[in-house]
Amino acid sequence: MISKGKKLMHQKTRIFFSLLGMLLLVARLCPAADPTPFKSGEKLHYGVYWEEFSAGEVTIEVKPIAKINNIPAYHFTMSAEISPLLDAVIMIGDRVESYADTGMTHALLYKEHKNGATEQDVTVTFDWKKREAQYCLNGEKYRPTALLPGAFDPLSVLYALRLLDLKGMRKISKPVSNGLDCIVVQAKVRGKQRVQVESGEYNTYLVETQLAGFSEIFDNISEATVKLWISADERRLPVRIVCEFPVGSFKAELKVLETRELHGSGLTKRTTFVKE
Repeated sequence: MISKGKKLMHQKTRIFFSLLGMLLLVARLCPAADPTPFKSGEKLHYGVYWEEFSAGEVTIEVKPIAKINNIPAYHFTMSAEISPLLDAVIMIGDRVESYADTGMTHALLYKEHKNGATEQDVTVTFDWKKREAQYCLNGEKYRPTALLPGAFDPLSVLYALRLLDLKGMRKISKPVSNGLDCIVVQAKVRGKQRVQVESGEYNTYLVETQLAGFSEIFDNISEATVKLWISADERRLPVRIVCEFPVGSFKAELKVLETRELHGSGLTKRTTFVKE
């Protein structure tokens, strides 16, 4: 069993979706949209930039419904291809898998794989009977950490946010767990803005939070400001994410929405540039 102090020395924070997750989980869960704004087969492709320089791509996808310990679960994935220089700063996992119950009330399982000189495999299991999260790095289990009710992981919370109607909301808060800690984060809805990205022009809600006070997780970037623009329509697409650090900023912008629809006996692929 590895102590909390020792595990933090070994853990490299995956900044991109940890930051995203910290921001996205700030929303208190309102009644789900009907119909659900995402479904199996949806892929969102993002261009990633450091300042104004292209630094790679990130794709998030909704897989078919799975089962975790016989519990029906949404299965979300994230894959990344970014420049080595940016990877040294934001440490994006090459592949992330996330599972949440189909009622979208909490996380069930989180996995992360990182290639490179030091290959890393992270697994976080959520035991809601004990209200504990178990973090495991390369097969070594860390001391379990307490969970707050309704906690998601850094990826599944992206989809939890898409169930919310942000109209009229001003301040929002929610717990998030990365397996090492479970912390309540607060953010503000700054109102509506119209933004232009590669996939089109959108009316959006701007949500903003700061990471001050979370130095145990984010270390020397704990003063970062995170901004997220979510489309103000039934799709509730995260179209732009900006993280501002003392040393610079990076952003991710939606390039393409790809969907797969079931027709008869098979899946038909359709790629859409989602312009309004």
